[in-house]
Amino acid sequence: MAEKNEATQKQGTMKTGLQKMQETFVSSLVESNAKLNIILDDYQRVCAFNIVAKMQDMLTNEGKTFNDIDTNNIVNILQTATMLNLNITAVPRECYLIFRNVKVGDTWKKVFEFGIEGDGNDKVLRKYGVDVKRVHPIWVVREGDDFTYPSFSGIDVTPPTWSPKGYTGKVTKVVYPIEMNDGLVTYHIAERESVVTNLQAHISNNLMKAKEADIKTADKAKLLKEIASMGLEELIQYEPAQNWISPAWKNAGSSEAMILRKLRNNCVKKIPKDFSNAFIAKAYESTYEDYEQYDEDPRINKEEALEAEINENAQATSIETNLTIDEVIEEDSEQQKEKIKKEPF
Repeated sequence: MAEKNEATQKQGTMKTGLQKMQETFVSSLVESNAKLNIILDDYQRVCAFNIVAKMQDMLTNEGKTFNDIDTNNIVNILQTATMLNLNITAVPRECYLIFRNVKVGDTWKKVFEFGIEGDGNDKVLRKYGVDVKRVHPIWVVREGDDFTYPSFSGIDVTPPTWSPKGYTGKVTKVVYPIEMNDGLVTYHIAERESVVTNLQAHISNNLMKAKEADIKTADKAKLLKEIASMGLEELIQYEPAQNWISPAWKNAGSSEAMILRKLRNNCVKKIPKDFSNAFIAKAYESTYEDYEQYDEDPRINKEEALEAEINENAQATSIETNLTIDEVIEEDSEQQKEKIKKEPF
């Protein structure tokens, strides 16, 4: 009975600590946005609360607290999630949150990274797409499916056709049927082979960060030249490049999920958007998967982290975790509140 009471007390402490952190950050976020004449609605507040809860779980699993993370990193992510109305607990998924290592001076520090994926792209497109009236369900076309491309006769368009034959084959393309305000339906198509540019950038970035002891400069240049003309399947299997391709691209359980994710991102990114607010536009741009934007620890690979996210959320069964939360959260909440006051947005 004593053990049960102790467990209940710890759960209560965790809930109280989490609630305090949520209230601290969201209150500061509301005040900051008010100065920009941006008023958060109830759903945006829910998005912010869920982000803080996700951060708490990740920090707990790492044996860290919010005091170990730069405040600006946290609030910037909250700004992005709320401005774009992205809910990290939504199903299907709209966004992800992972840890990255960045170099600050001569030391490496953990930071959170936030990005859009899956239905988050569709949500942004529905809200900010230029003249977009409705985003219809996407077509995920796979090997063996019957598909015909749209045809054109002047300004008249014959729509594409798609007849699925299965749901387990390799993805060959994604199609976004988008209805415009004038009633016209446009079809935006991203081809599987286009993802090779994403993989080439991934390899190039890993090579640029590699030390001379791991691969000589001349060999880097040679490998980059070799992969420049390769197709996606050839590149994934290319032996000299294997050390510079993360498992998320190669493993059977995550490769297709990664390729589909890249296809959706690539397709939506090209569709014109009007954010009508510079802060929202900046928030969207901050989610771009630009491998050059961080001086990242080469030992920490973003794709591996995303693979873990994909695998975690692909499971239908619940996952039990043993969290140890004690009174330090109470102190952490008060310290973080003071920290936020000293470091405004």
